[in-house]
Amino acid sequence: MRNPEFRYRPLLQELTGVVNAEGLDPYEAYWWLYENQVSQSITPETYLSTSITSGGHARDDSLEMKDVISRNTESARLLAEQLAADAQIDPRSAIEPVFVGKTHWNQAEFMEFWLSVIGGYQFTPGFVARDVDALRKAAHQAFDAIELDTNLMTSKASAEIRASEYFKMSSVFAGLITDGKDANPITTVVRMIDTDMSLGSQTERAFARQIGARVMNIAIVKPAQTEDLAVVNHVLAADTAQLIRFGATVFDTRNNKVQLLLTETVA
Repeated sequence: MRNPEFRYRPLLQELTGVVNAEGLDPYEAYWWLYENQVSQSITPETYLSTSITSGGHARDDSLEMKDVISRNTESARLLAEQLAADAQIDPRSAIEPVFVGKTHWNQAEFMEFWLSVIGGYQFTPGFVARDVDALRKAAHQAFDAIELDTNLMTSKASAEIRASEYFKMSSVFAGLITDGKDANPITTVVRMIDTDMSLGSQTERAFARQIGARVMNIAIVKPAQTEDLAVVNHVLAADTAQLIRFGATVFDTRNNKVQLLLTETVA
């Protein structure tokens, strides 16, 4: 069920190559994405937040990290395509972080990029380079003002210790919007697979709430006279069952429910 309407997928895959070939920083990469989505007349409205390295298949101790990333990427793809099939998201405006591959960025730089994407900072036609530089400077000045420790963010310290720095960064990017930075934020952040296990996903959720975006969970319902999920999408059912067996948070496949439904979180 590979859906060609996921228009951001090839764009993010191309972005990965450009970042690596040209050594772009997160703000230059956002500039590249911004100009390409403008040229293609698309705008991201839904952000599919998911655990990539620290949850999901990472719970399986037998897997190497490259396999964890590969399997979590595939799990997120399957889930997104089912959400689209069930008309819960518009694939044309859904942006999926799993489709950005390996780059030279550290974790703090990845967060700078994705918070820029979710924040939807806007640029003036003809003055984009100036505006990108202004966004970078404003963010870094705010980092200095609150003594953000990006070295701690990217260290091997426990998630509990690093969390405060992640949330400081979230507050900085939300503050840029509050202070009047021109922005068209994403309207909906969907919590996909095991997001409570990922500091990045937790930060994206916090940022979404700070800027007034909806944060949605995935539930499953059973419409009248429908078949089991394993019949409707046996690959997704098998993958989800495996994740649940290891303790990951997705949704329960044991209740013979077949349609995915987004429900807004309240906390």
